[in-house]
Amino acid sequence: MNLFIVILSIAFLQVWGAANPLHKDNWFAVWADWCEALVKGNSTFAFIFAVLLPFFSIVAVQGFLLWFSPWLLLPLGMLVLLYSFGRGEFADIVSEYTKACYIEDWPSALERARRLGVDVDNLADNDWPTLHKHVLDEAGYRGFERMFAILFWCFSFGPAVAFLYRLNFLYSHNLRPDNPQAEKLLWVLEWPAVRLLGLSFALTGNFVGCFQRWKECFFCARRTTVAVLSPLILGALLVDDSMTQTDEVTRKELNLLTSLYTRTLWLWLAAAAVLIIVV
Repeated sequence: MNLFIVILSIAFLQVWGAANPLHKDNWFAVWADWCEALVKGNSTFAFIFAVLLPFFSIVAVQGFLLWFSPWLLLPLGMLVLLYSFGRGEFADIVSEYTKACYIEDWPSALERARRLGVDVDNLADNDWPTLHKHVLDEAGYRGFERMFAILFWCFSFGPAVAFLYRLNFLYSHNLRPDNPQAEKLLWVLEWPAVRLLGLSFALTGNFVGCFQRWKECFFCARRTTVAVLSPLILGALLVDDSMTQTDEVTRKELNLLTSLYTRTLWLWLAAAAVLIIVV
């Protein structure tokens, strides 16, 4: 069932693109504010109520529908999964950034970097190497959180846990970025997903360069998701992470990154189909 939900949801994404009509998050912002007011500013309980209560509500609805027919989970699962996928544009912004790099248009490059979520306020003018590193790190992470973290939890435990990941991501990145409980849970949810993705990169990219770095970070319990993901991407693309980030290198990395993620997505879908058939 989860594979059908994923395939149909991805098909809808291809039609909608960045204009996903389900990506309306005002309700969650209002709900989070109400939870915080209810517990009188206690950040821990506010986070628990804001994120976990909607998650358990979806679980309860799934259980109710399952009592009637498992096929009723298909439309609900699609709605939940489509909501859980990442927000806004991605590929177009990366493409526009590489074009700005090509003509060395610093203001345009900064504007595209901001749209990716890069903090550029403290960058010196025309500090291209630092900007490139930040953009590469952010682009890699955005590709991960938009699709692969969601698919990992959907295939593992169903769309409800993918929904939990998205709510936690929105809470820790957009609503309450200083909440330690949200940050810890997000790190826990991303820990297995990013390591499976890194192993997948070794199969869809350069095996030796990626697998060596994957072994170094597999048991690490201190690195952030970005600190784990970025070296794995560079290894899969056969790029020396100590190399000076010239404009040409950056364009190459970003262009190859899109292809790497596409190949890895097909690998995950094929592997899920095989596992379902075998099991």
